[in-house]
Amino acid sequence: MSTNKTSRKRLLLVSAAVAAVAGSVAAGTALAAGPALPAVSAESLLARALNSHTQTFTGTVQSTVDLGLPSQLVSQLPSALASAGGKGGPAGSAAADPQSQQAEQQLLSLLSGTHSFDLAVDGQNRQSFSSSDTGRTVRFVHNGTEAWTYDSQTNQAVQYTNISPDEAKTQPSAPAMTTPADAARLLQQIAPFSSVRVDGDSMVAGRQVYVLVVSPKGNGSTVGDVRLSVDAKTFMPLGVQVDPSDGGSPIADVRFTSVSYAPPAASTFDFTLPQGAKLTTRSVADLGHGTAGKPGKPAESKAPQGGQHPNANDVQLLGSGWTTVYKLSPAAGAKGGKSGSPLSELGALQDLGHAVPGGTLFTTKAFNVLVTSNGTVYAGAVTPAYLENLAK
Repeated sequence: MSTNKTSRKRLLLVSAAVAAVAGSVAAGTALAAGPALPAVSAESLLARALNSHTQTFTGTVQSTVDLGLPSQLVSQLPSALASAGGKGGPAGSAAADPQSQQAEQQLLSLLSGTHSFDLAVDGQNRQSFSSSDTGRTVRFVHNGTEAWTYDSQTNQAVQYTNISPDEAKTQPSAPAMTTPADAARLLQQIAPFSSVRVDGDSMVAGRQVYVLVVSPKGNGSTVGDVRLSVDAKTFMPLGVQVDPSDGGSPIADVRFTSVSYAPPAASTFDFTLPQGAKLTTRSVADLGHGTAGKPGKPAESKAPQGGQHPNANDVQLLGSGWTTVYKLSPAAGAKGGKSGSPLSELGALQDLGHAVPGGTLFTTKAFNVLVTSNGTVYAGAVTPAYLENLAK
C-alpha cells in the first residue's frame, strides 16, 4: 500500500473516529429558556434534525470529554500506537507519514479535557476549521477544488488539488466531523434500540432549542442517555450531551458557544502558507481512492443487528445496539505483536488493568475491555459485569 493511499485512508479513519467521539458528546450549559415552543413529537424532532438543510453558518464549538481514562494511559497512548504501527503493512506504511501521525495525535488529544474549534461552512464545497486553544494551531480549509491541512507543531501543510464537486464528501475533512449534527446521524442508527422523548426546551449559544433525550433500552450500557439540543427554528443540532448510566458527570459534551447563520466571508476559505512552513502538494487523482470518473467512498459500516457476525481479522460483533461488544480472537492479537497478546504493544499500560476471574479487566468511564487468560479480548461501551458474563 502506498503512503499516499494509506494517508488518505488514515485521514478518513480519523474522520470516523472523531465522528464516533462527537457522537458521544454534549449540549452546553442551559441558559434560561425563552417563550414556550410549539409541541413536537420525539420522532418528528429527530427527523427534522436529520433533514436540516442548514449548510451556511459560522460558529465556535466547545468540546469537553471525560472518558475516565487514567492519566498514564493518555500520556502513553501516542508512543504505544506508534510502536504498534511500526511493524510493516498498512500501519507500518502510515508510520512513515508524518501527516497521519499528526492527525492521530490530534485525535488522541480530544480524549480528555476541554477544547474549542472555530467552524465555518458555506455549502458542500467550502468549509473551514481551526483550533489553537492549546497553543498548537491546527487548520483545515476546503475551498472548491482545493483543500489544505496545517499543523503548527511541525510547521507543515498539505495541499489537496483537483477536488471535483461530487468528490467533496470523500476528501480529507476530519475537523468537519466534530459538529453535533454528526451525533444526530449516529443516533438515527441506534434509534431502534432506544427510547426517545422530548424533554422540554432550553438555550444553547443564544438560540432556543428543543432537547431530545435518547436512552438505551435494557441494561448493560455505560451510557445512561444522550441529550441532543436542536435549534427550534433551523432544526440544526447545536449540542449533544452523553450521561453515564451510573449517574455521574457527563462523559462528553460538544456544543456551540456561538453560532451565526449569515454567509461566511469569502476570505474565510482562503489559505496562506505560514512563513517557513513546508508545503506538500497531492492530487486527489494520486490518492488511490477510486478510478477516473468514479470517486471512491469510505467503507460503510452497518449497524449491528444482533448475534455473532464474523468480520475480517478474526473480529466478531456480539449483541446489538448500545450493548454491542467487539470480540478479538487470540489469532487476531497474534497478528499484531510478537508476544501473541492483543495488548502486547501497550507494554506498561497492562499494569493499569486489574485481575478478575478468568482474565484482566481495563475499566474507564465510557468503555471497558476484558482480556481473558487465553488472550481473547472483549471490548465495548458496556459495564464490567456485562463483559464478564459475556465471556463465561
